[in-house]
Formats: sequence, C-alpha cells, structure tokens
Amino acid sequence: MKTIIGNIMPEETRIAILEEGMLRDFSVERNDENHIVNHIYRGTIQNILPAMQAAFVNIGRRKNAFLFLGDLFPRAATKEQIQQTRISVGQSVLVQVVKEEQGSKGPKVTANISLAGRYAVLMPTVDYIGVSKKIRDEKERDRLRAIASQLKPEGMGIIIRTVARDIAEKDLTADITYLLHTWQSVLRRYELARKPKLLYREADLVMRTIRDYCTDDVKKIIVDDKEAYDRICQVLPDDGWRQRVSLYQGDEPVFELYHLEEQLRCLMAREVPLPSGGNLIFDRTEALTVIDVNSSRYTGSSTLQDTIFHVNKEAAVEIARQLRLRDIGGIIIIDFIDMAQSNRRKEILDILERETAQDCTKTHVMGMTALNLVEITRKKSRQGLHQVQFSPCNVCGGSGYLYSPETVAIQIIRRLRHMVQVRHVKGDFLISAHQDVVDFLKERKRRERLEQELSRTLHFEVSDHPNREVFSILSWHP
Repeated sequence: MKTIIGNIMPEETRIAILEEGMLRDFSVERNDENHIVNHIYRGTIQNILPAMQAAFVNIGRRKNAFLFLGDLFPRAATKEQIQQTRISVGQSVLVQVVKEEQGSKGPKVTANISLAGRYAVLMPTVDYIGVSKKIRDEKERDRLRAIASQLKPEGMGIIIRTVARDIAEKDLTADITYLLHTWQSVLRRYELARKPKLLYREADLVMRTIRDYCTDDVKKIIVDDKEAYDRICQVLPDDGWRQRVSLYQGDEPVFELYHLEEQLRCLMAREVPLPSGGNLIFDRTEALTVIDVNSSRYTGSSTLQDTIFHVNKEAAVEIARQLRLRDIGGIIIIDFIDMAQSNRRKEILDILERETAQDCTKTHVMGMTALNLVEITRKKSRQGLHQVQFSPCNVCGGSGYLYSPETVAIQIIRRLRHMVQVRHVKGDFLISAHQDVVDFLKERKRRERLEQELSRTLHFEVSDHPNREVFSILSWHP
C-alpha cells in the first residue's frame, strides 16, 4: 500500500510517495514561471527552417519555442494537403509545451494538444478512442470505450486512464464533459488574443499528484497545508476517498516525522550504495546520464560469475528506482559488470523492464551491447531533480574539477620566466595565490632554485579567492 506525503510552502512544494515505508517517487516544484509543461499558448511563428522541418515560435517568453512543422497537420493529412497549406512568418498557432527549457535550449512545443483529467485524456486533434493497457478486463474495456464514443465529438480523441477502471458512468461522463468545456474555453481565448499569450495553465504539483497517483492502493494522503488539504477534498470523488486525507499539524516537520529528509539527501549524492556492499556511480553530461555498477566491498560467497550476477540484479532494481526519484530523462547508459552467460544478461534486462514498467514516465529499455552496456530512454519533459536543486558552481564552472596546486604553480613559474626573459620586468615579485599553491611554491628547495634562476626574491601572499586557479604576479619594490 502507498502513502502520499506533501510538504507545501509558499516557495516550494514537495511530494513523496511511500510504498511499504520506502520512498518510491519524489517530486519537487518551485512556485515560479519555469514550470510550463502542458501549458497552452497562442504563439507567433518567428522563423521557419525548411531543412530542419521546424519553426521557432514566440510564445511570450524569454526564449522562442521549437516546433516540428509536421505537428501542424492532422496525422491523417495527405502529402497534397500539406503542400497546399501555407505556413508563414507572423502566422499565429495554438501550441502546447511538451518539454521545458533545458540549459540554453528553449521549450519544445506541439500543435497536437492534449488535456488530462482524472479519468480521461482529451486529444482534440486526433480522431481516436483508446483504453489504458493496464485495464485487461475486456468487458470493462468495452464499457469504457462505449461511454467515450457517446461523448466524443467528431474528429476528436479520448484515452481512458487506468484509474477509470470500474468507475461509475456518471463520474467518467462528468470528467470528459469538463475536458470538452475546457477545450472550448481555450479556443475562445485563442480567438480573442491578439499577441503571444498563455491560454491554459496546467495544474500544480499537488493536483497533478492527486490526478495521476490516487489509485486504489493509496491508503493515506497527508499534507501540512490547510489550503492544499481543502483543494484535495474538493476534487476527490467520494467520502471514502476523503477519509484517507489528513491535515498534518504536528510540531515536527512532516518529512522529518517520516524520516524522508535523510533519504532525500541520498538522492543528491553521486554514489548510491547497494545492499550487498556494491555501489552505483551517477555521472551527468549534456547529452546523457551514465551509471556505473561496481562490486566495491562485496566479495560474494561462491563463484565470480555468481557474485557479479548478484550485484547486477541489485543494481537493476535500484537503478529503476533512482531514475524515478531523481527524474532523470533522456538517454541513460548503464555499465553493468561484465557477465559471460547470455541467459543472465537477458535476466538483467527482464528485471529492468519489469521495474521501469512501474514508472509513470514513459521508459524504454533498448537492449544490452556486447560490452554489457544497457541503453535506456526516458521521456524528458520537466527539469530533473538535479536541475531544480543545483546551479553550476561559479568556482569550477560546473565541471566539478580544478587544476591541481602543482599545475597552477607551474603556470606561475612559466609566467615568471616570461616576465624576466621576454618582458625584462625589473625588481622582485609578489605572488598572490591560493594557500595550496603558495605552500607548493614555498617548499624550500623549489623556492631557492627558482629565485637563483630568476635572480629575484619571491614574496608570497595568500589570496582569499575560492578558486585555486586564480593568481596574480606583481613587481615588488619594498
């Protein structure tokens, strides 16, 4: 059974989902203007790139949005219909954000709009009726499909969500009707707008969590904010559900009470320990995330291959969990410990597929290479936990590394020789540098040899600059 715990502040909302007392999912959202996924805008085409089949769209934000031109046409459109449709700079378009701004890239948008409700998703640009694959009872699938077909306008699409299983017809009807009214409201606002403008705002994290995670296996919902508590009680369907919601008013912070803060600190670490003594190492790059599996302190009790297999099995389960908790998206490469047997490699892939199937974000396990590298893709729409919590270090520039004291000292020595031999600077020198660099240069034999070579006396000053690579050399005249 699951428990949903919400810590809500004016500045930040944190939602944790526990399963049997263990952290299963975690989301954090700052109350600023950066969270725009699923927002709908009236945009204006600013630039068209025919070779890339793309356009840049002004949606009223600092960065223009990227739009694939194929999204502007119905999926069933013929080549002739597409060629007859003129697209020009300055044209207005109705678009929805599918991916937030990432680094230097602007948001990505689509013209294929979708509006999510609790039980259904409305797709105004697609003529389709679908039912969640997780609903396996054919009679129930047929019942839900029949309800949707009665309500669906011509040319629109509806997808029935998993949570709609066994729901009363009136509740599903009310949800779909609400979505249709919302879409009509968006269209009216689009017609009235005369410049790039936000037309529809996606629900905040609290409401999205209730909409997407409140299934029958949720036994308790705990929040520490009265306004959020009231909103949740208003949207939940019946008294049975409302009895599961409670407002926490204790003196101890709710995340401390459930021992979540310590678990959340572990999500920020580069190294993740495994139960056996092995570990995972997470490294992020601009293009992908790399996860290295190590046996570390685990030595096993039987053969080498059994030891490797045991660590890899633990790693597969924990990796799927960490991808959810850290909300890592895009391309993920996992370097498992080499396994000789093909059947064991297949079992590792099966574990990964089984564990990632529980993820609400679309995740694909692509397979394992001959080098035991596994490729995974996970839909990347919102900023991951790392991007929300951290900013690049202004000392190392985000690389995580600085020149060693010896490297910086050699740079200083090279500069000193240039000043004496090429520029013919007179007098002694005052060197201001980081403490580690000064200690290296002041080593007695090294200093004596350098002063003898330069025929100068070297004076040192410890700089208070946090960057070890920063130094200065001044001509010294006492």
